[in-house]
Amino acid sequence: MYEKFFGLNEKPFQILSDPAYLFMSKTHESAYTYLEYGILENKGFVVITGEIGSGKTTLINYLLEKIEEKFQTALINNTLVKPGNLIKMLCQDFEIDIRGLDESDLLMAFYQFLVKQYSERKRVILIIDEAQNLSVDALEEIRMLSNFELDKQPLFQVILVGQPQLRFKLRQRALEQLAQRVSVHYHISGLSQDEVKTYIQYRLQVAGAKNLDIFIEEALEAIYLFSRGIPRLINILCDTALVYAFADGLEQVNREIIESIIRERELGGFDDLSSGHEKEIESFENEKISSNSSMSPDLTMEQKVDWLSNHLEHIEKKIAFLTNERENRDNLILELFKLLQKNYEGRYQVLNKLLSSQKFKVIVK
Repeated sequence: MYEKFFGLNEKPFQILSDPAYLFMSKTHESAYTYLEYGILENKGFVVITGEIGSGKTTLINYLLEKIEEKFQTALINNTLVKPGNLIKMLCQDFEIDIRGLDESDLLMAFYQFLVKQYSERKRVILIIDEAQNLSVDALEEIRMLSNFELDKQPLFQVILVGQPQLRFKLRQRALEQLAQRVSVHYHISGLSQDEVKTYIQYRLQVAGAKNLDIFIEEALEAIYLFSRGIPRLINILCDTALVYAFADGLEQVNREIIESIIRERELGGFDDLSSGHEKEIESFENEKISSNSSMSPDLTMEQKVDWLSNHLEHIEKKIAFLTNERENRDNLILELFKLLQKNYEGRYQVLNKLLSSQKFKVIVK
């Protein structure tokens, strides 16, 4: 539509995971380095997390293109799978004949496949994308499968790739053993403001543009502001901006175009960008505690102490998460959580003392 007008061979901001358009920002380079290190050193479980649209899948596709022939790899994208079907899916991905086999036979067939690859000095790597959707039971099944070893050497390696919720899921007590096996973990953050400019110009160059200044500085600043440096959001915004500029006969994209896109069309998530981290916290909260956020007056003293203890642990994790993010927009939320923590700590200490003395009956209104 606009390619000829801007001197492009193809659309530069498609949201498909094309390794040819992978921009190696500082954070993507680090993530790839961690992946390489984890694979070459056979470091057990490797976990890569990042925001929606941060380029995780593109990075994995790039890795699969570069990986050596001595590695046997399988990539699972369908993570809404029942635990009992996981081993069947693994066998199918590794092209193991499973006709007429029950679950125990599937395990044996998979083990024999691993032993054969080991004897041929080939490493087996399982990559699971969108791993945050895996159930606790499925993750535990993967951990159990990773126990297969020979000559004290693990027979296959697992790379889990997912959204930030995956980090929280792995902190659950039910997955403590799996979390202990994670030797390499890296979180892909958004691009910096300078990287956003370089990223846009890089994609224009790959698409054949002779003029790399189609987006003026003020437009680039607005793109960074509204996208938070997330590549997919940058792509959506830039592609639409080129359509708008083409329709108006403008050879350059200015800030007014970017702002009009945000204002008029509210592109996928742009109207709610500031609440991204709060949504992660809310998701984590729904997994960890009951939807009833108030302490029932019918609880025994022991139950009240346990209730407060669980909530204190939950709040501490929220504070740790917000502190690690170090975003200005989180400062107010962080302070509120700290105040809430102090309130709970006071109530917890009083109840605990009363419980220890066994002399008082506590009524919580």
